Amino acid sequence: MPDTGDIIERLEPGTGVGLRVCVVDDDEDLRDEVVLGLQASGFSVRGFPGSRELYRGLLHTPCDVVILDIGLPGEDGFSITASLKEVSSCGVVLLTSMTSVESRLKGLMDGADAYLIKPVDLRELAATVLSVHRRIATRRPEAGEEAGAGMPSITQTSATWSMSIDGWVLIAPNDLGVSLSGSERLFLTCLFRHLNEVVRREVLVEAMGHRPDYYLSHRLDMLVSRLRKKVLHETGVALPLRAVRGLGFSLTCVR
Repeated sequence: MPDTGDIIERLEPGTGVGLRVCVVDDDEDLRDEVVLGLQASGFSVRGFPGSRELYRGLLHTPCDVVILDIGLPGEDGFSITASLKEVSSCGVVLLTSMTSVESRLKGLMDGADAYLIKPVDLRELAATVLSVHRRIATRRPEAGEEAGAGMPSITQTSATWSMSIDGWVLIAPNDLGVSLSGSERLFLTCLFRHLNEVVRREVLVEAMGHRPDYYLSHRLDMLVSRLRKKVLHETGVALPLRAVRGLGFSLTCVR
């Protein structure tokens, strides 16, 4: 549980200015109450009824912290938490009526940064969001720091893209490296095996260890969007990753 006590006393209008929050709950009244309450403290807040709407929203505008109900129709909050932690660096606060220790442990083991029980005082929720964001911000490396520290040997050095021997670092043509998450590593490894070819979405999803009939398309798009932004930010070079509508993706590099 985040250290919210010292923050609660200092909450006032404008506290959350600049912090982007998404609220996911299929209870429209409760969702609206949380959205309006956080907006009153200055947070920039968007509400969604489920995972599909959330993933679609994050493709266009990222956020800093996601507040999730667990008992959602379709994909539940546990699964969404695990997915978000695979493809983004946002914080996750589970807000649920599930009070069992087993549910709390599962949520935290799946990657949630905090677990709150409904009903919750909006001041405590706002304080938790602030605390989660503060902890994530302090452990997030500066641009280039993560990629440069302890970088393994490179398979090749040339005017093209490559991956390190163990596949955990993507090397840009200017020799700057980008550390990859597990999903990014599997995704790019599959594309490098089929360089300059269009790889179908279902093939990429299976390469990442998921069933194509379960892994939502929006998740893959979200991973690609974040990967492109991360590579450009850390290397200054755009990743030559092309989306082919209705088919999949192609990595166009010179061997």
